[in-house]
Amino acid sequence: MAILASNTNNNSVGNQTSNWLFPFILVTSLFFFWGFVHNLDPILIPHLRKSVRLNDLQSSLIDSSVFIAYFAMALPAGYVMRKYGYKSGIVGGLLLFALGCFLFLPAADTHQYIYFLGALFIIASGLTFLETAANPYATIIGPPETATRRLNFAQSFNGLAAMVAPIIGGQFILSGTEMSDEAYAKLSPEALNNYLTTEAQSVKTPYLFLGILVLLVAVLF
Repeated sequence: MAILASNTNNNSVGNQTSNWLFPFILVTSLFFFWGFVHNLDPILIPHLRKSVRLNDLQSSLIDSSVFIAYFAMALPAGYVMRKYGYKSGIVGGLLLFALGCFLFLPAADTHQYIYFLGALFIIASGLTFLETAANPYATIIGPPETATRRLNFAQSFNGLAAMVAPIIGGQFILSGTEMSDEAYAKLSPEALNNYLTTEAQSVKTPYLFLGILVLLVAVLF
């Protein structure tokens, strides 16, 4: 009887762990995603400055669009969580995140600076929802006694993303080709357009892949 009781207890613990472990893995991925995107910005800003020919003010507005989104969407994100729950907020945030990633494709095709700003604003709006929900969600989906450890573990993936993002961004976004103003002036209009088009197109693949991956996570949620 003692052995049967022990086996029953072990099975119960195992079932409880399996009930929250997969959702916790999904939540942990959110910490990686927003850390990854934020650490792409230092690569994206100089790249857009080159490929879309931005001045200092326009370059600074790239970061500003992200912080404006955090300011504008903080209260709506909190309202959605309170009314519809954490999971609905997370799925909505992931859909906004994916939409912003996909908008990099027409932005790269048109070379329009405003489209890049819009795409980044939408991504940051999605991240606002994710960051609002992920921290408390990570603490409530498992045993209360391990909540702090779960949260610390999930937050450690921000650091992993900070290490991985510059490597991937440098590999797939940066071409390694830099031109001075004098070199730009020597190019024919057709050669200049071809160069700028090639540079702008390089953002499409990483953001397309990221958008698809984010959509997959939204489906899993």
